[in-house]
Amino acid sequence: MHRLPISAIANAIGVLLMTVASAAQAVPLNNAFVAEATLDTGLGGTTSAARPELAATVEADDVDSFSIGAGITGTVQSRVARETVAGTLDFYWRIKLDPTSTGGGVSAFRLIDFGYASLTDADWRIDGLGSAAPYIGRLFNPATAPDGAINFLFTDPAVQPGDSDGSRFFFLHTDATFFAKTARFDLLGSAGPGTFSTLYSTYAPAVPEPSSALLLGLGLAGTGLAGKRRRRS
Repeated sequence: MHRLPISAIANAIGVLLMTVASAAQAVPLNNAFVAEATLDTGLGGTTSAARPELAATVEADDVDSFSIGAGITGTVQSRVARETVAGTLDFYWRIKLDPTSTGGGVSAFRLIDFGYASLTDADWRIDGLGSAAPYIGRLFNPATAPDGAINFLFTDPAVQPGDSDGSRFFFLHTDATFFAKTARFDLLGSAGPGTFSTLYSTYAPAVPEPSSALLLGLGLAGTGLAGKRRRRS
């Protein structure tokens, strides 16, 4: 029997591990701006199996009603989830139109004031409820949107009134550990240009308040002192 040399086996294992790792990694948002107003990134969708770091505990979950013009009505679910392993926060949204909504669907969700530094990793969940998905993440140039803005585009198809489950959950994966309701969003109707909703509030990464930071520092200091005492005893 012909046997592969150990080096060839090791190389094959290395290639396999690299392939698995790359499949589980997020595709970063395109931010190589020169003079463009926006840059697009294709979002292919992901699952908790492909990205185990997304396993998390929900910390906030709000449902807010919206309207576009006279006929398009529905809700947006805003969710904040803290990752089980890293302890960092992911921000989720889901659009659902009322069954009685008329005048078309929703083709875009625009998020502003999120913090440009946190707009690095966007995608949507294949697992879970919903059907329509944002296949494009359109990042705005920080020269014109320094506080951070992105469009999630539902182009094929738009979120429709007849879809009882609404859209898929789409999200921004961040390194934040604190959050506040400081960002805003609006929605674009699929009937044509200019059919925007008003602005609504949603969650975004936040700098910890001084009291929270002080308590965290005292807790870490206490842990350190306790460790020193144990080593001396």
